Amino acid sequence: MSYLSFSFNILLGLILFFLIIFYQKKLKKTAEDREEMESVLAIRIKARTRELESLADNLENEVQARTRELQEKIKELEKFNKLAVGRELKMIELKEEIKNLKKNQQNNQ
Repeated sequence: MSYLSFSFNILLGLILFFLIIFYQKKLKKTAEDREEMESVLAIRIKARTRELESLADNLENEVQARTRELQEKIKELEKFNKLAVGRELKMIELKEEIKNLKKNQQNNQ
């Protein structure tokens, strides 16, 4: 084996050695970056989850408040309906009484 070929092999070996070291460092940096991104994502997910839970709670409270309002309005409408129906029944009764009074008056004349 010639001196030039031996030197060339050593040079190639050194280049490969440095490339391996370089890519190992890159790989380690990439792994660290990935871990950091996963941590950041986990924090963001927890924050977003808390925010969504808070929104859900607020929505539930709003639904309960609106349900109470609707129940009150239903009670008011039922009360009004009862009064209106009662009034109409009384009007029918009074009309019947007027009719009977007119009939009695005509019979007495």
